[in-house]
Amino acid sequence: MESPVRYPRLFTVNEANALLPELRPLVEQILENIRRLKSASESAIRRERLDPEAPNLMSRLREDGEIARLIGQVTGWVEEINAFGCVCKGVEQGLIDFTCMLGAEVVFLCWQIGEPAVSHWHRIEDGFAGRKPLLEGESSDPDDDISYH
Repeated sequence: MESPVRYPRLFTVNEANALLPELRPLVEQILENIRRLKSASESAIRRERLDPEAPNLMSRLREDGEIARLIGQVTGWVEEINAFGCVCKGVEQGLIDFTCMLGAEVVFLCWQIGEPAVSHWHRIEDGFAGRKPLLEGESSDPDDDISYH
């Protein structure tokens, strides 16, 4: 039998929301660097006449000092976000998940850049496509005790 996955921290909605002022600027920096990376990569591909379909394209692009620097910064910011105990997902979409207890189940509270607060959740296996508003009940049984830890 597999051992259950351990998460570094379980968040309440309030705890997740309290981190947003620190996380929002990091996500904004990541998105700006991704925009710069796309531009620098397109320039390098044209300048070096690289084949965009080549299997070694990424390793070739990383030889460019500016591209390597931008990738390093993005990686550092993602690690900084993850160090808070949350999970930086969907880097290009500005998504962050916070593990949370919903009844007896561990789920993700889900926040995306541009949203004023954490207001959605999804089961871990459902991903972003399974997002639901926080107040939407998971069951139609009114006696179920669903609480957001």
